[in-house]
Amino acid sequence: MMTDSFNADAFHSELTASLSNVLAGAPGTALTQAVERTAAAAALVCQGRPMACAAGCPHCCVLNVAVLVPEAMIIADWMKERLSPEEMAAARERLAYHRVWGRWMDDEERIAKHEVCPMLNGEGSCLIHPVRPIVCRAVTSLDSTTCRDALRPGVNEEAPLVLADLLRRMVFDTAFLSLAEALQAHGYDSRSIDIGVGVLAFLEHPENGEMVLNRGKLPAGLWR
Repeated sequence: MMTDSFNADAFHSELTASLSNVLAGAPGTALTQAVERTAAAAALVCQGRPMACAAGCPHCCVLNVAVLVPEAMIIADWMKERLSPEEMAAARERLAYHRVWGRWMDDEERIAKHEVCPMLNGEGSCLIHPVRPIVCRAVTSLDSTTCRDALRPGVNEEAPLVLADLLRRMVFDTAFLSLAEALQAHGYDSRSIDIGVGVLAFLEHPENGEMVLNRGKLPAGLWR
């Protein structure tokens, strides 16, 4: 599908049907495959589009991030498999702090206080970049300078506009919706949740993973 003639409705219908076929498989692999296919399908539509985002560029990582419940589970599993004990301990400490403070801040407050994503490591790099959320993949800047200036703390300053790829945002937002609808149709927990709260729920309570695979729901208290 050419990006110049992107049809959001057609993309949504085709991807939802494709994901539905994937989710009809064994839960242990179907959820991971569905999330991977969602990201890959959106990336294919956006292939070749310019972006200024690069490794070591964490300017937008002060914004709130919502993930679908299966995304949080997959991120937690990836962390358990790939991180060293030291990295995991540091990540869990950041996640615990975020659960108490950062999750309650809106974007403006987070920018003002420079409350960064708990998934950033000490060097300002994304700890989970290979399995980063779909919504993170949607946000791409065309000018890192305006992105930096708009998202740094300031007092009585009028933030500059960020030059962003709005088509990419639309594509990935549509993909996110497709995945949510396919999950719901197959009985999986399709709610969105703060990334820190969701990932920590699976790290602290591994039994939550089995519950989601069996089409159970995470406790409602996680959203309060």
